[in-house]
Amino acid sequence: MKKKKHNYIADHLLVEEEGDEVSAVYGDLVTFLMMLFVLLFVLSYNKNTESEFFVKLQEKMGGKDTAQKQSLTTDHLLLSQLQNFIKKEKLEKYTQILVDEQKIKLILNSPTLFNSGSARLNPSERNAIMALTTVLKGVKNDIIIEGHTDNIPIKSSKYRSNWELSFDRAYSVLKLFINTLNRTPETLSAIGYGEYRPLEPNTKRKGRARNRRIEINIIRITKAK
Repeated sequence: MKKKKHNYIADHLLVEEEGDEVSAVYGDLVTFLMMLFVLLFVLSYNKNTESEFFVKLQEKMGGKDTAQKQSLTTDHLLLSQLQNFIKKEKLEKYTQILVDEQKIKLILNSPTLFNSGSARLNPSERNAIMALTTVLKGVKNDIIIEGHTDNIPIKSSKYRSNWELSFDRAYSVLKLFINTLNRTPETLSAIGYGEYRPLEPNTKRKGRARNRRIEINIIRITKAK
């Protein structure tokens, strides 16, 4: 009889231990679902503070250094924000996003970005660039703006070569960034490549149109995994 009583007690203790494990797993599941709900709520109703929210979330979950926090902001939020910008401004036909280990590149080759031989942004395209700066306000990464042209010789008294024109076009965008982003110039730069880095051969009209472009490069803090 004593042996049976001992087995009963052991079995009872085993059931209690299993019950504690189930309760712990259930509690973790409920906590995860609550965090997921809060995350979805913030993304739906507080889009302007997405970056800050994710950085703070990373801090709570063990984020250690500023580079990691900024990488999270850039990698996981900026791409989606840029895609939304392109859709909102109806630039899908003339805009492309490329990502590699060093940078996130936004290519703008709208035919109405500049008039032929001019480095002055057209009003409609200027408004689009202004809208882009609102997307980039929370990004602290270095930004390099590139100007590119086709290989048709320029006919202008102001510019002696496409190289000069391409730099002035990049500089026009740079000035807009400096004035609207309120950032110090050391994190922003402009480069003109003229006709020397084409995306396509200049033998056809379509290829030349693609080669006339502005590229906005957002330098990544950490390499892509």
